[in-house]
Amino acid sequence: MYRAVLAALALLAAPIVAPAAHAKTCKLTPKQVVTQFLQEFYMEKQVRSSFERSVDPGYIQHNPYAQTGREAAITFLEGFVKGNPGQKTQIHRIIADGNLVAAHSHGWQADGTPEQKRGFAVVDIFRVEGCKIMEHWDVLSPVPETAANTNTMF
Repeated sequence: MYRAVLAALALLAAPIVAPAAHAKTCKLTPKQVVTQFLQEFYMEKQVRSSFERSVDPGYIQHNPYAQTGREAAITFLEGFVKGNPGQKTQIHRIIADGNLVAAHSHGWQADGTPEQKRGFAVVDIFRVEGCKIMEHWDVLSPVPETAANTNTMF
């Protein structure tokens, strides 16, 4: 169960690679590229269009539970989204440093078990070149039932 969720969340944020000619004409910042991608993918659940627009076919995926490459991500995530209509995501912050962009979000299954409803805290890190995400890393942490402090994970 955790592996499927980890792979799905990892691929939700899979990166892209842009041709050199396209990179010269890009008018978006890396943060804008990632923000648009995450909006279309996480919020609108438009898997194929978000990946084809923003993710290069040869993107590099660092999550060990997910295959690399754009088409592998699309195939897996289209099935995940269709099979998990209660999957929700809230993006809490997007932070950029040059061509690296980090998104901190909360993912959960609205119609799942108590553990699934608590969900995961997720940090996705993207490397962007031009208007394309080239590379992706992620870190996930389950939201516990109780915490040692009142700060929340978000």
